[in-house]
Amino acid sequence: MKKRLTFLMACLMMILSTQAKPIKQTTNKMDWWNEAKFGLFVHWGPYCLYGGVYDGYRQQHGGAEWIMNRCKIPVSEYRTMASRFNPVKFNAEDLVLMAKNAGMKYVVLTSKHHDGFAMFKSNASRFNIVDWTPFNRDVVDEVAKACKKYDMKFGLYYSHAQDWNNAGGATSRKLMTEGWANPDSAYIDNFTKEHHGAWDYRQLERSFEDYIHEVSIPQMKELLTRYKDLAVLWFDTPTNMNDQLAQEIHDLMKQYPQIITNDRLKRPNFPGDYKTPEGKVPKPEDVKGVYWETCMNIGSSWGFKSWENNWKSTDDIIRTLLMCAARGGNLLLNVGPDPMGIVPEPARNCLVGVGDWLKKYGEVLYGTQRSEMYPTWGECVRKDTKKNSMLYLCVYDWPKNGQLNLDGSFKVKQISMLKDGKKIGFKQTKNNLALNLNGFTPTEKVTIIKVELRNKLPEIKLQSNSEKFFDIADDK
Repeated sequence: MKKRLTFLMACLMMILSTQAKPIKQTTNKMDWWNEAKFGLFVHWGPYCLYGGVYDGYRQQHGGAEWIMNRCKIPVSEYRTMASRFNPVKFNAEDLVLMAKNAGMKYVVLTSKHHDGFAMFKSNASRFNIVDWTPFNRDVVDEVAKACKKYDMKFGLYYSHAQDWNNAGGATSRKLMTEGWANPDSAYIDNFTKEHHGAWDYRQLERSFEDYIHEVSIPQMKELLTRYKDLAVLWFDTPTNMNDQLAQEIHDLMKQYPQIITNDRLKRPNFPGDYKTPEGKVPKPEDVKGVYWETCMNIGSSWGFKSWENNWKSTDDIIRTLLMCAARGGNLLLNVGPDPMGIVPEPARNCLVGVGDWLKKYGEVLYGTQRSEMYPTWGECVRKDTKKNSMLYLCVYDWPKNGQLNLDGSFKVKQISMLKDGKKIGFKQTKNNLALNLNGFTPTEKVTIIKVELRNKLPEIKLQSNSEKFFDIADDK
């Protein structure tokens, strides 16, 4: 009997020791991200209640999610407004399906923006959507579950340094003229200059270091422990961050090696896994050899703006997607739901159009890589299979003489129109590939031509880090 118990105990210890070992990561965590190419960014919080308008004045500069800072709304006043946030028409599954049907592969939701309002239940601050509002629902949790249900990667944006409601959080200084014509502008501007951007004494009741330890890191821990399948953690505006505090967050993230992080924790010593150009597609030389993702609005504001009239078209987004793919990057395209939780109709319509296009031509985007070829007539996207490479020629400017030229030496198997598979004649020289397009007529704003090669092109190696950084619009 004693020998049997000893044997059972040994077996139990063996099982426990096996379970205690961390799971080894067998694939590069960037693989799914490189394959995906297209994601949905969602900026949403109680700032949408203002819609970019304060006291009858339209916010003069920047995204509507910055209204508290730019219009210098007092903490107590903003908190009162936030207590009315009740987006009863919000449906997480509808949001995620909108993204999926648009051809997007991942969602990044603002769990807490710079206004300090958490879109999840938090024990580190009562200023959250569950404890502070009649809505009393955890938006982050609902979106996480919807992503899992519909096989979408789930990511979170978290403002780790800036926080205008929880005392001690950083406050980037903006002049009063960026908000509205306040008669006390001179006094307010002097106050913010003397107090590192703060405009309310309540923001000064705790040190920045205490804020990081009492709100920022605890909230990140809450999210990291709740969502084991979290794929992306998107930091923003590292205002006031120093290397010591950034190292603490970096050490925390080491416990979650599967999570991809961007380059905004603290510059330059914490470069993250990828670069984040904002609002535009970077020049090829600025992203050579690195992972990168352009974040961009469908409109002109990250957060909901009631007077938005500058919506991008489906064609605009398709062209941006192809430009990103040709340069080897992703596009994280943003929407800002309204106070009821509804994505504005122009944004939805744009995404429907993009989704319809990708249903036909998705192979030119997913699983592709940079070609390091930049023709004047459009874009060139590369895709590798196990045996060979393919080039997708995205033609915007149709050649008047019927001949399309691509510089380079290639071993071509065949060339065809992606739309209908019709073969295209070609001639090759040592340094040029000439396609004969006579007899073909462009019927769409971008014509996709598929060039199948007999061989695989040389590997283009990427790295996570580099000394190159892109400006963060509101980190001044």
